[in-house]
Amino acid sequence: MNLQTLFIVCVAALGGTAFAAEPQAASRPRDEGLVEVQSRNLDELYLRPNAELAGYRKVLIEPVRAEVRSDWLKNLNYSRNVSRWVRPEDAKRMAAEAAASLESILAETFKARGYEIATAAEPGVLRLSPSIADLYVNAPDRYSPWNTKTFTRDAGQATLVLEARDAVSGALLARVLHHGTAREISRINPASDVSNRFWFDTLFKRWASDCIAEFEAGRNRP
Repeated sequence: MNLQTLFIVCVAALGGTAFAAEPQAASRPRDEGLVEVQSRNLDELYLRPNAELAGYRKVLIEPVRAEVRSDWLKNLNYSRNVSRWVRPEDAKRMAAEAAASLESILAETFKARGYEIATAAEPGVLRLSPSIADLYVNAPDRYSPWNTKTFTRDAGQATLVLEARDAVSGALLARVLHHGTAREISRINPASDVSNRFWFDTLFKRWASDCIAEFEAGRNRP
């Protein structure tokens, strides 16, 4: 008997899904002396008045912290055959992979813009503390005894946060918070771990470039 091919179409319509609110996301930067600044490409941008962010040409990048969204396992497994359920270890693996990818992309993007990657705190160094919250991968690969295909409109979503401090004084100079979607198009497409990584990396690269552009534009702000 021929093995039947099981097609699982998983179209994730997450556009209207609410993100878990970050505690005091808006008040905390103001408590540390930052002011909100309008940004064309970033959801929330806070800067310290008169801070010369553009004067820093060295950055010290701290290890990225990443967490999947708290309801990710439950939501994903609800629509899957038990043979393709994702496990807590899958969530930890994806968070670790996303963190490593973002850390590497930040270093590459800053280097490409002429910054030196520092290894220790010293005068003239900007310390960057990046993190990923609410990581949600719509269609992670999972071994199954059936031949399966998964389709999605986008690879997933994540909340990206970056804090920039003077490496010596520790003064908070900027904070960025952005809710990003990894590829969002009008039609469904096959999804895999390879395509997921590609589109999340694309999101990370665009976000890193937008952060740098805002930092370098600081001297032109009132």
